[in-house]
Amino acid sequence: MIKNILKTAIRHIFKYFGYSFLNIIGLTLGITSSLFLIIYVADELSYDNYHEKADRIYRVSSTITEPDDQFTWIVAQIPFGPQVAQDYPEVESFVRFINMPRQLYKYEDNEYNEDNFYYADSTLFSIFSYNVIEGDAIAAVSEPNKIALTEKVALKYFGNTNAIGKTLTAGANSYEVVAILENVPSNSHFRFDAIAARNNLPKQLGSWGNFGVFTYLLLPDNIDVKAFETKLDDMYDNYMKSIFEAMNITIKYSLEPLKDIHLYSTNASEPEPTGSITYVYIFGIVAFFLVLIAAMNYMNLATARSAKRAKEVGLRKVAGTSRGPLLFQFLAESVFLTLVSLLFSIVLVIILLHQFNIVAGKSFDLSILISPIFLAALFSIVLIIGILGGCYPAFYLSRFNPGAVLKGEVTQGASGSSFRKVLVVIQFSISVIMIICTLVVYNQLNFLKTMDQGFDQENVISLRLDGEMINKYPVLKTSLLNHPGIKYVSSTNTPIGEGSGKLVFNVETNQGMMEKGVNFSVVDHDFIDALGIKISEGRNFRQDMRSDTLQAVIVNETFVKRMAWSKALGKKIQLGQNAGALNARVVGVMADYHQTGMYNETESLLLAYRINNNIVYIKINEDETDKTLSHIETQWNEVFPDKPFEYTFLEERFNNQFEADEKRGVIFTLFTILAIIIACLGLFGLVSYMVEQRTKEIGVRKTFGANEISILELIIKYFLKLALIAIIIALPIAYYFMSRWLENYVYRTKISIYLLIIAALSTVLISIITISFKAYQAANLNPAESVKMRS
Repeated sequence: MIKNILKTAIRHIFKYFGYSFLNIIGLTLGITSSLFLIIYVADELSYDNYHEKADRIYRVSSTITEPDDQFTWIVAQIPFGPQVAQDYPEVESFVRFINMPRQLYKYEDNEYNEDNFYYADSTLFSIFSYNVIEGDAIAAVSEPNKIALTEKVALKYFGNTNAIGKTLTAGANSYEVVAILENVPSNSHFRFDAIAARNNLPKQLGSWGNFGVFTYLLLPDNIDVKAFETKLDDMYDNYMKSIFEAMNITIKYSLEPLKDIHLYSTNASEPEPTGSITYVYIFGIVAFFLVLIAAMNYMNLATARSAKRAKEVGLRKVAGTSRGPLLFQFLAESVFLTLVSLLFSIVLVIILLHQFNIVAGKSFDLSILISPIFLAALFSIVLIIGILGGCYPAFYLSRFNPGAVLKGEVTQGASGSSFRKVLVVIQFSISVIMIICTLVVYNQLNFLKTMDQGFDQENVISLRLDGEMINKYPVLKTSLLNHPGIKYVSSTNTPIGEGSGKLVFNVETNQGMMEKGVNFSVVDHDFIDALGIKISEGRNFRQDMRSDTLQAVIVNETFVKRMAWSKALGKKIQLGQNAGALNARVVGVMADYHQTGMYNETESLLLAYRINNNIVYIKINEDETDKTLSHIETQWNEVFPDKPFEYTFLEERFNNQFEADEKRGVIFTLFTILAIIIACLGLFGLVSYMVEQRTKEIGVRKTFGANEISILELIIKYFLKLALIAIIIALPIAYYFMSRWLENYVYRTKISIYLLIIAALSTVLISIITISFKAYQAANLNPAESVKMRS
């Protein structure tokens, strides 16, 4: 029986190849798109799940509250980890990651600047599940002057030779390689390249007043996290009150579940690009919609062709076949068509996987094809399209009355027309929603990228200096400025647009001197001019006034508003009480610029003056960039002959913050286009069958004087009405959800009426183009031939 059903299904596919081809193309596009989105969503949801104790690991965040400000850091103080483990029995263990200073590491002739090496506590491998390829990883985090390298770093320094026992040097320090780790998986919220022991650092390091280390706690199963967070409030009274109470500053700790960090954290200081749970929901829904549209195409075309199968059903029923076997036959055809499409889809996934990795910023390999998620997706697709999608056509076709069929009383393709109209409207409603979403996503991204950042990032090159290199900065600067293609050379201690440090300053307010937590950066006298930052009041730092290093600061306009100053110039700002303490007055007010990036509000910012800093910005002329870069490299090699020359363009570095949204935007656009193509394939098929069933009517109309234009209007109007209904349904839905999505951004664009009109007109135009070819063919049929064809 199954063999006969299979033969019949194959015969049917080849007999009506055009119909089958449309279905297979639509299903293949829908399934392929859905599979890519499903593996993307599954990867986003898998972040940090590979750790065996992931459900019990929490990262400590610190929320600092001042009378006029509140902010959250994803770090804690160095003493917090051991102290919380000592004071609270609920804490089974803790581990801290302390960033090692950026240094030049060497092994023989191989040398590289590294800024992703970390110190960690000896508990690291008992909490996190990092795979050890060889060596003694415990020794790396327990003993000084030993280090564990990831596989890619070991390969970089030692090639294919055995790295165990060899030594990396960094300045006066040396580290014996005692272990090689697998590269930290890409689905990790935090990645490192090498790990050394915390006890390489002084035992008494840091205080309760200084924040800056990633701290993770291992807690018992089923702990009441909120209740435990409340208990942690006692730590403020026990260890921090004496430091912060006089400043009216309070500290509250919160615990972030490890598995939630990637998708739920919105903190700008995350060590790796974060995902978005909103996009996970969106892509999951889009994947479902793509399968749904493909299934609707099948249902639409199957019911539209009902007259062609009616005679077959009638004859089989007269021959004694009951409805059950007919149902099974039609369902088998649906499943077989789905399986054929599924096979083509798997081939496409294999072919396009590398390109998808590039677009999505992922690193999937072919092993994904045998993952439980992928296999479950295949089963679900067969269930949704093959069985559920095939149910309606199967029940619809198998219900025909044999007597009515054999008398010719079944109207060709007309039955179920209302259902087909509903399906077309749903398909195009989904397409319109996706078009609007795509336009809004790109409009928002363009808004952020073109918004005034408050500084000029064009033609600015960035260099990094480490350690003693900073002392030679004036020599480098002088040699660079001799070139006519270089306008400015400046330095700072904080990359612009990437956040800043925060310290408690003693600030003159309307109520007298008060301690305030303030974001600050250290810059030299050319920084403001080099980056085109505007001084709105007062002056810039001056090189000929060396007293500016201790007696002058510049603040931004947000700082002035926060302090409620009517006149900012001359206000006192102090830090420290030692010989090198800052005892300054405000000499200038600058316009706000986005030091914390475009995804965060502009915060109050203070600039202090120092001549030598570790980050160098070079403003160059846009002409002959290559020659200017060559000059910069030459001068670098003369001043730092033992240091590799590495540079970045500030514009590229600043735009890195948009990379994750850009990738997601490209993904969404690609699958929107595919959804539209799938819907159009279905629409084209329906138009083809409508024209076929109304061929005689068209011939009669032309015989009685109807011209080609009126025939075109007849066909186009029928489907255009459905498209307009879809637009009316889709516009408010898309507007509501995208308005909610935009609320996630501090700076956001508006959904303009023009954007909605563009989406509506695009849908109408796409519909007309899809319909027009078949409509034009029908309008140009010879009326005599039309009547003969349907007689």
